[in-house]
Amino acid sequence: MTAHRKSLFYSQIKKALLFLCLILLAISGLSIGDDWQKRKVALQKQILSSLHSVEYFASEAVVFSDVTAAENVLKGLMFHRGYYETKLENAEGKVLASTYRPLAEVSTRWISDALLRGLPKVFAMELIVDDYSVGRLVVHVDTAELVTGFVQRNIRGSVVAFFSAILLGGMIFLLVYFQLSRPLFRLTNQLSVLDEAEVEPEQFQFKEAARKDELGILAQTITALWHKRRKVEVELEKSEAYFKAVVHQSSESMLLTDLKGRILDTNDQASRLLGYDTDTLLTLNIQDIDPKQTPDLLKQWSESSTEEASTYEADYFRKNGESFPVEVCGNIIILDQEECFLASFRDITRRRKSEEKVKFLAYYDTLTSLPNRRFLNQNLEAVITDARTKGHIGGLMFLDLDRFKSINDSMGHHVGDALLEEVAKRIVSCLTEPEIAVRIGGDEFVLLLPVLGQSHEEAQHQVSQLAETLLFKLSQIYRLDETDVFISASIGISLFPAENENDTHILRQADTAMYDAKVKGRNQYCFYRQEMQQEVAEKLALEKALHGAISKNEFYLVYQPQVNSNGQLIGFETLLRWFNDELGQVPPSRFIPVAEETGVIDEIGGWVLDRACQQLKIWQEQGLPPLFESIAINISPYQFAKESFVDTVSSTIEKYQIDASLLDLEITEGMLVENMSSVTEKMRQLKALNIRFSIDDFGTGYSSLRYIQHFPLTQLKIDQSFVRDLTGSSSNSSIINTIVSMASHMQLSVLAEGVESLEEKVLLDQTGCSRYQGYYFSVPLKEDAVSQCLGADIRFPLTSS
Repeated sequence: MTAHRKSLFYSQIKKALLFLCLILLAISGLSIGDDWQKRKVALQKQILSSLHSVEYFASEAVVFSDVTAAENVLKGLMFHRGYYETKLENAEGKVLASTYRPLAEVSTRWISDALLRGLPKVFAMELIVDDYSVGRLVVHVDTAELVTGFVQRNIRGSVVAFFSAILLGGMIFLLVYFQLSRPLFRLTNQLSVLDEAEVEPEQFQFKEAARKDELGILAQTITALWHKRRKVEVELEKSEAYFKAVVHQSSESMLLTDLKGRILDTNDQASRLLGYDTDTLLTLNIQDIDPKQTPDLLKQWSESSTEEASTYEADYFRKNGESFPVEVCGNIIILDQEECFLASFRDITRRRKSEEKVKFLAYYDTLTSLPNRRFLNQNLEAVITDARTKGHIGGLMFLDLDRFKSINDSMGHHVGDALLEEVAKRIVSCLTEPEIAVRIGGDEFVLLLPVLGQSHEEAQHQVSQLAETLLFKLSQIYRLDETDVFISASIGISLFPAENENDTHILRQADTAMYDAKVKGRNQYCFYRQEMQQEVAEKLALEKALHGAISKNEFYLVYQPQVNSNGQLIGFETLLRWFNDELGQVPPSRFIPVAEETGVIDEIGGWVLDRACQQLKIWQEQGLPPLFESIAINISPYQFAKESFVDTVSSTIEKYQIDASLLDLEITEGMLVENMSSVTEKMRQLKALNIRFSIDDFGTGYSSLRYIQHFPLTQLKIDQSFVRDLTGSSSNSSIINTIVSMASHMQLSVLAEGVESLEEKVLLDQTGCSRYQGYYFSVPLKEDAVSQCLGADIRFPLTSS
């Protein structure tokens, strides 16, 4: 019974009975209250009616002061069982007669008194005769006597209603108990033993499962759910066992934690990778391994879990405090109805290094370790935008090494690479944060200077100081491969931000300024000027005009005499000239570099060779002086490098039937060391035709002396830069002496270019040089003037004759 009293059924029955009783009491109370209101009105009417019935007789008794009549009236009223006291008074208040009897014994008087609180217990009626009060009739009412029947009747009705409710509730109780509560009670008793370990699914069966009503359906459903639950539990046990086996046998390192970060499980791979033994690792928190994996972060993982693993990279810490990069595959899983964080991770140190290497190769130069062009392209625009936003001035320096190709060709690429490395170090040593040096290719460097000042004047001052420092450091001696190397640089500078100028414009401007520095003599810096853009446009116009110069017969040749110490003619150097209707007379120093840059030089060189050989044929037929040796033709490196060059020369000689020994091909030092075997073979093939070879601008290649003996040369031409400073420089005199001495031992002739005064000629004679060319002797001559010189015994200079 105790169990029943604690059941939901017992609680609900008690509440239902109490609620039923309260409803019945409320209904009874409302009914009694309404009945009483009607009864009270009826009693008042009844009392007043009885008083009015004796009003006439009472009035006559008072008017005539008839005591006997008064007593009779009062006795008649006393027959009403509700009156226990009456009296009749005259106008002066004198009592003519009165009656009284004791109150009756009524058991329900306390109820009547409570109900009749609103009903007067004393009624007084004025006696009126001819509109004058002659007296008063007073009665005292026993209310308990009046309502005794009403109270008793309602008490009986309430008792009957209460017991009827009890009887109805009891019947409902029994019906619900036997039909619902007792089967549910048995069902719950059976359910209470379901969690006992010895109860197997096949042993479990509800008796109520045979019923066809809702209880039967409930019992069947619970039975099916229990069987499914047991099956799921078995599967779950297998799954957990499988999970633990996977964790401990996996080749991946694994950690299992709760959402507070406490490590619940791990495997041997994780222990070895982290440097802990398993027992120690299980006492730690995930934050000891990964400080960023806080409980708040784990909570976020739980709230946002999509049941899909997320892969991310982190830095884990080993027992010795060493950090290393890992790739983590993390997920929130449910174990024993608790959310846990499972992380499988692996060391990606090698991959990270490979990625860093790939990034380095993509954005940095492997030779100098400086950022490369791609790095510059991705960062320059941002730096310019930052300068424009913050209102400061930045700058870009475009640096190109002077005559680097000559060093690279003459000394070998390994020396050139070593030189570039040293140049990069010297450049970086001149910079401060956040200035960046970039190698964009070959011997070209760009210096990105984000902040130079708040005004153009301040920026120009700062960048000028830096440029001067760079030029000084880069011009210092380089000790490479046990050889002293000298080099200089040309620097172009552009400042930013400028209106409507982007990164491409700024870089192009610095490049343009750098070329201007080269044109002005190298080893200096130039700021970009607006007029330089005009120069670029002129260069483009020059390129366009060059492509049609041959077809329009705009080129012509002049010939500068070469003489011996007595001023006698020994040959000519063929010089190219160009006159364009729009550009006018264009000097070679201006159009030759452009022709080489655009590749037109090969076509121009072929035209010069053909035209010079054609003219040589004419002079040869006219007759040449006895001392005349040859006409010299400058050969471009691009022209000489052609596989068909030897065939072109030999076919031209064959075409005009000239004496090949009168042809002197002038080449530069740089050509000799570029693919030596190929150059040597071409020279030997042409030498077999008796063609002569001279090295033009000799002495500017620094280190090509040791290569001379490998080539079939005829003559060395001393560069005019040595001759120009000969009068004021003893070192130039020594250099010329050395060249002349070396050439003498190698049985080579020596010719000095650029002789412009008698003093220079005398000094050259003293060094042993006896062949000359220059404006002191003669300006370049046109074909008809040359023909006159060949036909007469003329000595140079002409002005001295």
